[in-house]
Amino acid sequence: MYRFFIYSLLVAVINCLVPQVPLCSYEGCPSVSRIGLGTLHLGDKISGISDPQKINEWIQNGLAQGITLIDTADVYPVKGGDAGNSAKLLGDALALTPGLREKLTIVAKMDIIFPSSIDTTSEHLTETLDWFLTSLQTSYVDVLLLHYPDSFMNAEQVAQDFNTFKTNGKVKHFGTSNHYPAHRNVLQSKLNKYNITLVTNEIEVSVWNPSYLNYNSALADDAYEKQYKVLAWSSLGGDPIGGLNRLFVRKGKRQLKIKHAVKGVADDLNEEEEAVVALAWVLAHPSEIIPLIGTTRNDRVNMYTERALDLSKKMSSAQWWKIGGAGGLCPLADSQCNYQEYMATDISALVNGEKMEEDI
Repeated sequence: MYRFFIYSLLVAVINCLVPQVPLCSYEGCPSVSRIGLGTLHLGDKISGISDPQKINEWIQNGLAQGITLIDTADVYPVKGGDAGNSAKLLGDALALTPGLREKLTIVAKMDIIFPSSIDTTSEHLTETLDWFLTSLQTSYVDVLLLHYPDSFMNAEQVAQDFNTFKTNGKVKHFGTSNHYPAHRNVLQSKLNKYNITLVTNEIEVSVWNPSYLNYNSALADDAYEKQYKVLAWSSLGGDPIGGLNRLFVRKGKRQLKIKHAVKGVADDLNEEEEAVVALAWVLAHPSEIIPLIGTTRNDRVNMYTERALDLSKKMSSAQWWKIGGAGGLCPLADSQCNYQEYMATDISALVNGEKMEEDI
């Protein structure tokens, strides 16, 4: 196992398929891989993997491609397993190879209380952070994110907690997830007194849901202006709670419309795999969005790292807009948008009896 680990590192250094990039422009900002791995399906008995040895191999395969960024949350897996098992299995997998954890940047999200609450109180954040450290079998988290905006958040108290976490060496950096600029600005205003700067915002960005890139959303623009990079969940249209992939597995008129546009660009760029083109679309954005891919299949991970980054550099503005427009991206005005498309859930899934598999 140790020799395989050394071999993986050597391959990563030599090939550099996935480069390291600064997550933001601020002093002390971490460098992360241009593509990250998501852990929604760790512990998911329906469509994921639960064996620590296999998870270790999945991590090391990604590392061999240059992927050092791992994203997790205390509520994973949402489907097919018990909440929290993803982080525990990730910790078990990392423990199998001495030194492996130190090669990774682990992003940990917290504050969601299923099914209908958010908790950013000092007690909950402190308890959850300690739970993460125990589950991951580590002494620190690289990047802690508030998973969802809390309308009842005491921003001053959260800022104080963040400062305590950093002072105690338990967290290196902080950020947000699913937060609009106004939410981030409130928290950042309270963090300034502690000289802490939020380093990222994790949001949904994909061909299936490009709405947060719209001119009136300001999410990508905020990242561009403040010089931090967005982390993109469901970058290939995956179901955020772990169900069927909304673009490549579920079937409906909207899927056909988007996939027709993707296939047209795929043909233009001589790429046979539509999912590679969909990921390249995210990677092509000038703000350098960092997609998180949730597949637990090593062959799919390798396909994306070997082809999507290169393809993203070849995609023209016209090709990018052809795909984005099919997904519902607004080119000029609200009147041209169909906002209901973004969150469409009444789409027919695969016929009954087919295996539910998240292998995109």
